[in-house]
Amino acid sequence: MKRNLQPVDKDLAAKIWTQFPELQAIKENQPNSMSRVAISVFDHWLRDENEWHLMDCFSGVERDQRDKKFREHWSLIFDATPVYTLRYRGRWQNKAKLILKRFSEKEFFMETSHILMSKSPSQFVVLPEFDCIYAASWDDTNVLYFNDRAIAEPILQFARNVGLHSLEYEI
Repeated sequence: MKRNLQPVDKDLAAKIWTQFPELQAIKENQPNSMSRVAISVFDHWLRDENEWHLMDCFSGVERDQRDKKFREHWSLIFDATPVYTLRYRGRWQNKAKLILKRFSEKEFFMETSHILMSKSPSQFVVLPEFDCIYAASWDDTNVLYFNDRAIAEPILQFARNVGLHSLEYEI
C-alpha cells in the first residue's frame, strides 16, 4: 500500500520548524509576524459592500473558472518543489502534536486541494525551498506567508501566470 503523505525525517523536520517558528500559529490562524500577500481571483480588495456579492460564487461557469485557476496554480507549485503539510497526531486536544508530512503523489495533492465552498479550505502547504507557507481562505483569496519575498516570488509568478492576482496587505 502506497502512502500519499510521507513522514518527514527528524533532521529535515527540525530544519523546517526552525525556518518557520510561527508555523503552528499560522496553521491555527493565530496572530503572527510573518510577511504576507494575498493570492486572489480578484484584482483588488473587495472593500465596498456593493462588491461583496462577488464572493457568493458557489456553482456555475464562474465557479469552474475560479477553481481552475487555483488548481493550475497548485499544480505548478507541486511540479516546482517538494510540498509539505501539517497533520495533528495524538489525542485531541490535550496531547495533539503537529507533525510535518510530505505529499508524495501529485494526484493526491490535487484531490486534497479541492475547493468546496461548503467546507473549510483544505489547502495548507509549507514550501521551504521558496521560504513560504501557502494557506487557503474562504473567499477565493488565499494567503502566502513568507520570510523573504524575493525567494517566494516564483510562487507569486505562478499565480500571475494562471490569471490570479497578488493583493498587498495594509500594514
